[in-house]
Amino acid sequence: MGQKPRTMAVFAAVTVLIVGACSPQATPSPTGPAATGPAATAGASAPAATEAPAAAVPKVPTGYTELDTALDGKSMAGKSVNIQTQWVAGEGTNFAAAVADFTKATGITFKIDSIASSHETILRTRIEGGTPPDLAVLAQPTAVVAYGDAGKLVDLAFMGQKLTDEHPATIAPVTKDSHIWGVPYKADVKSTVWYPIKAFAAKGYAVPKTFEELVTLSDKIVADGSHPWCASAGGPGTATGWQLTDWIEEVVLKTKGLDYYNDWITHKVKFTDPGIKDAFNKVGSILFKDGYVDGGGTAIVNTDQKTPMDPMFNQDTAAPGCWMQKIPTWYGPDFFPDQRTSGQPSKYVIGTDIGIFAFPTIDPAQNGSEGSGDTVIMMNDKPEVRAVAEFLATPEGIQNWIRAGSAISSNTKTPAEWYAGAYKLSVAADIASKSAFIGFDASDLMPVSVGQGTFWTQTVDWANNNGSNTDAVTQAIDDSWPQ
Repeated sequence: MGQKPRTMAVFAAVTVLIVGACSPQATPSPTGPAATGPAATAGASAPAATEAPAAAVPKVPTGYTELDTALDGKSMAGKSVNIQTQWVAGEGTNFAAAVADFTKATGITFKIDSIASSHETILRTRIEGGTPPDLAVLAQPTAVVAYGDAGKLVDLAFMGQKLTDEHPATIAPVTKDSHIWGVPYKADVKSTVWYPIKAFAAKGYAVPKTFEELVTLSDKIVADGSHPWCASAGGPGTATGWQLTDWIEEVVLKTKGLDYYNDWITHKVKFTDPGIKDAFNKVGSILFKDGYVDGGGTAIVNTDQKTPMDPMFNQDTAAPGCWMQKIPTWYGPDFFPDQRTSGQPSKYVIGTDIGIFAFPTIDPAQNGSEGSGDTVIMMNDKPEVRAVAEFLATPEGIQNWIRAGSAISSNTKTPAEWYAGAYKLSVAADIASKSAFIGFDASDLMPVSVGQGTFWTQTVDWANNNGSNTDAVTQAIDDSWPQ
């Protein structure tokens, strides 16, 4: 299966997933400093519960053999399943909540290895060393297929047509020939910028709709004595640099369109192509312009991904030290400083204190956005592991995370009402519905040695040089492409 058709399928699916799931409850994203979005609870932005929710487990028959057996509450009681994820802090808590009802219903317990640093490296070491976890989560479809090709994964074709039917296009990037190497679990929209709503209103700042307006606003914030951008390329661990690739991918989509973007993923368009270099330079004009980011490129590289937005919360967001962060919807409230340090729900309300707007248009003819997703892979074939993989393939496998207002299911059968009142998901739906196309994260679809290798490492070198070595960096990435 070629790379380009897989990418085309994903963008269509992400649009259907988010818009279909959130409508008609979805409300428009903020259009100005006074916009506050849907009613939201503190931190998680989920609607307040008036009674105990039903257990997040599917009803039998589910359509999955081992899952039906497990849900009798006896057949697999006492079994344990190990899963390695990249989700820590609030994200880790949300995933643990997503499987808690399943444990109560089946007696299957979980050992969740939540690895904050070097998740991919540690997973690779475990797999290649012959001691893999039962299940793991990966964000890179290319890596998933590579492990499958190497004989390291269990083919999930045993789940039958139901898996494909309920993930009609997101299954494609992790499928090769007749083999299905992963369960699409969670989707994300990446074309999002976080900002302090009340501080914007106090200063009279308007949410920018175009790139020119974004630059004008940034210049105004500098003139007012602050830094417009919160930015990080730091980690976790060996994943340093992916945030910079997100910026570049965003600009490529918004300047050159989807066909060009897909040709770039397959290397038909080289990194040395003028369109890619222009994207690097446009990103550099934001991140490395004097005063835009406190400390410039080296500070971006040395700032941990969990902390760049901390200055936005100065004086309870009344005096931000930085005003905007381009990061996917999963960032908050899990990484807001008070929740991150205390482990308790943030006092800052998403949609009231902190908002999200769509990354602005650059070329009006290229109205696209960027998406991504997380995939569950299986390495040990045991009945209880099959049952868990099947559970995670159902809408109920992520239901409690949706209830927390912080996840989008990759399953198209997920009931729309589950998303009602969740500000982040409404904004994501609005972005998707207004996009002519959504491209899947390019680095996640490039060969692993590039997408999670030189594209990351060379953009770090580029940032450390404040964007002065674009030609050398793009040439080095091209030179690294597998022959």
